[in-house]
Amino acid sequence: MIVLIDDREKRPWNFPGVETETSHLTTGDYTVKGWEDYFAVERKSLDDLATSVGTNRNRFEAEVQRAQEFNHFAVVIEAERATAEAGDYYSNIHPNALTGTVDKWQFKYGKLDFIWAGNRENAAQECLRLLDRWYLLAASDLF
Repeated sequence: MIVLIDDREKRPWNFPGVETETSHLTTGDYTVKGWEDYFAVERKSLDDLATSVGTNRNRFEAEVQRAQEFNHFAVVIEAERATAEAGDYYSNIHPNALTGTVDKWQFKYGKLDFIWAGNRENAAQECLRLLDRWYLLAASDLF
């Protein structure tokens, strides 16, 4: 399994002991080589998430809509939900609008999970866990 990292990632996660390559990914920031059209993970810091559902909403929602063609797509957030609810981020979007959008989109878009990982290290581990699980499912023809 080779993890592909989008070449536009500004602060890519590190996966010790895992082979990685950079590539231009159309949807998501992380996937597995050969499975780019089946599953992906989008990395979000809390500040990036707030911007993505606020001022960059149309661009981000277009990515979420593209991901509906995938078998699996997740947005892994490097923060706790409580931090978002407290408005502890650099954006003018109201905390209720941010968390409300996350909740609404998970319902609206069936192949979308938002995962509050707590911090950057946990988020990287969660990403790798998801990619590994999806890869094993795909490789075993259980999709």
